[in-house]
Amino acid sequence: MGRILVSISATLFLLQIALATPLLDGIVESWLQVSDAGAMEDPRYIVVLGGGGIPSDTGLMRTYYGAMHSISFPDATVIVALPADEDRKTSSVGRMKDELVLRGVPESSILMETEGRNTHEQAERIRAMLGPGVIDDPVHIVTERTHLRRSLLCFRKAGFSRVFGIGTHNTGAEADVGAGTFLRYTLWTNLQLQIRVLREMIATGMYKLRGWI
Repeated sequence: MGRILVSISATLFLLQIALATPLLDGIVESWLQVSDAGAMEDPRYIVVLGGGGIPSDTGLMRTYYGAMHSISFPDATVIVALPADEDRKTSSVGRMKDELVLRGVPESSILMETEGRNTHEQAERIRAMLGPGVIDDPVHIVTERTHLRRSLLCFRKAGFSRVFGIGTHNTGAEADVGAGTFLRYTLWTNLQLQIRVLREMIATGMYKLRGWI
């Protein structure tokens, strides 16, 4: 019995290492695809889904991408979605708004949704906030790429018919940092990515069971 457990553990460990190669990126991209997404349209709304708050790697990453995307489409309204138990202006959702303004997004173009406690509730509350007339307006969702599939499915379930995704991701340094980058950086980044993908697979299954997607 002990040998069987050791063999299974060794196999799982080798599989985990194998998946930490650049092959994982291709697997993740396949998982993120939503087959009926269609050609991306210019957005009427850009929804930035909050991550771990501000400051955090996910929160800052999403606001950065949201700001850059908003600058490319200045006529779009930006909606920041993150729960807030305190004053919206001083909580993480307010700091996300401040980050957007700092990066050039006009404050008058930003709305905040602070009641939704998860992606399903955020989609429903944004739909209620904007009214029934927006279901045919193009909406771009900015979130971490592993969270993108579930987000798109939630917004479609909420009634939005033209919703598209902008997945955030880390970018390596432009300068040459020398050899051995796989062992120094890529391996560990992809091991972390495995955890996020597994979490999303479980969360997506739970959302499906609850009828949220």
